[in-house]
Amino acid sequence: MAERDGAGRKARGQGVQTVYDALKHDILMMTLAPGEPLDETRLSHRFAMSRTPVREALVRLAAEGLVTTLPNRNTIVAPIDFATVPTYFDALVLMYRVTTRLAAFRRSDADLDAIRAVQRRFAEAVAGADALAMVTVNRDFHLAIA
Repeated sequence: MAERDGAGRKARGQGVQTVYDALKHDILMMTLAPGEPLDETRLSHRFAMSRTPVREALVRLAAEGLVTTLPNRNTIVAPIDFATVPTYFDALVLMYRVTTRLAAFRRSDADLDAIRAVQRRFAEAVAGADALAMVTVNRDFHLAIA
């Protein structure tokens, strides 16, 4: 449940997080298609809040490469350039090799416990067929290794 201030309103910053989480989910699940425009006014109506938290959430999503702000100040869901996908896979393979090797040399028992905990969370996400959780926990797993 969202934190509330003394007057029962959502705590400052909760609106941005709400919009960010919902849009990120919609983008990763491809409910919002690559190249689809994101209108601040429509989004502010959808989330029943002012444009400021919507704008801040879009800035965060842009920093992650999930949306693109065009020169005319419109924002769209970042397009997928399938021609560059193999390059990312090649880079991932190299990154995984380096991080796995370093993790093996520098590991501690606490590190292994943390990795096992994330591995259990991933198994739960798979069992629940929760694609977004799988993506999130996969990222957490690789961060735990690094």
